[in-house]
Amino acid sequence: MIKFIIACAFCLNSYHSTADDGENFGFFVKSEINGDDFINGIGSEAWLLNSETHFGIAVNSAIGNAQVTDIYGYQHDYLAWDFGVKFGYFSDVFIYAELGFDLGELILSDRDDDHDRYDHDSDSLVIDLIDALAHDHHSSRHDHENDVDAYFGAGIGVKLNQVSIESFARYRQIDGEYWKADNQVFTGIKLTLAF
Repeated sequence: MIKFIIACAFCLNSYHSTADDGENFGFFVKSEINGDDFINGIGSEAWLLNSETHFGIAVNSAIGNAQVTDIYGYQHDYLAWDFGVKFGYFSDVFIYAELGFDLGELILSDRDDDHDRYDHDSDSLVIDLIDALAHDHHSSRHDHENDVDAYFGAGIGVKLNQVSIESFARYRQIDGEYWKADNQVFTGIKLTLAF
């Protein structure tokens, strides 16, 4: 993942701002839904485009509130901190493909299983063996069930002076420790003010 971010940074050096008047940065509000599930947020975005062709990339980050239902019908509330990159054509009317991941989960996730280890005062070899097998099973579940959330999607939008509005669809892989989201496809709308 770090290699991907570094590669994006190198790509940015070969592009120019979106317009001669310097409108290459903006703040936005967005909302994504699927039934009762939602991911709302605020964020910022930078556009780096070829000024002649309007093709390029946009890098964005958003933080907000999410409420997602798992496969058993329980709702989970959490703080979502997305980081994403769009690739597309950005002019008065724009279209793009995108991919991203939960930056907060990447930074804050505890992939070490030390918290699962414990000591006990048993002298029984059978109990020690059962505990060891249970620990290995738990560690395996922990590693596979709480992967960093990610998404890919596509969107279309229109820019009117400094304001742009877009609609998008995203396929999201969302899970937590010992739960997985029931819905993976979210549709959304985003309003951006550029500077």
